[in-house]
Amino acid sequence: MTENDPGSQGSSPYGQQNQPQYGQNQPQYGQQNQPQYGEQSASPYGQGQSPYGQQAQYGTGPGSYPGQQGYQGQAAATPGRTLGIVGFILAILIAPVGLVISIIAFVQSRKAKTGNGFALAGIIIGAVFTVLGAILIAVIASFAADLAGQIIEACEGLPSGSPVTVQGQTTTCP
Repeated sequence: MTENDPGSQGSSPYGQQNQPQYGQNQPQYGQQNQPQYGEQSASPYGQGQSPYGQQAQYGTGPGSYPGQQGYQGQAAATPGRTLGIVGFILAILIAPVGLVISIIAFVQSRKAKTGNGFALAGIIIGAVFTVLGAILIAVIASFAADLAGQIIEACEGLPSGSPVTVQGQTTTCP
């Protein structure tokens, strides 16, 4: 018979040359027929195998660090972006806190040489609301001081706990 004939003796037709015959010991799970140290392993795809039986992982080789993974996933977006959004929301709700957080986010974005519109908007809104809040607190404090002065003036010379009427409201003297 010829060598191309599948029935010929001595040669396996499909490259199954070193397969154990029926009844011979099969390699156990996880064990492979590894070449001895210094031997070269022939790979059908032209890739050499490590003499230690381990395959190289993606991302290993020159310039890689031990334990470094090959694919790290998506890189972080703009630094300070999440903080900028939080600062923007807080600038509307609690203006001074939102102003400070927005400034921190804006500085982080500037260091990375990227823009951060939420942080900028949070700075503007936080500054405007902080100034308006300060003005509102000053006005309320002024009215409260005026009212307290009127109560003290009305209670002058009266014993503590006496009822007095100030601006149409009855109150007791301190």
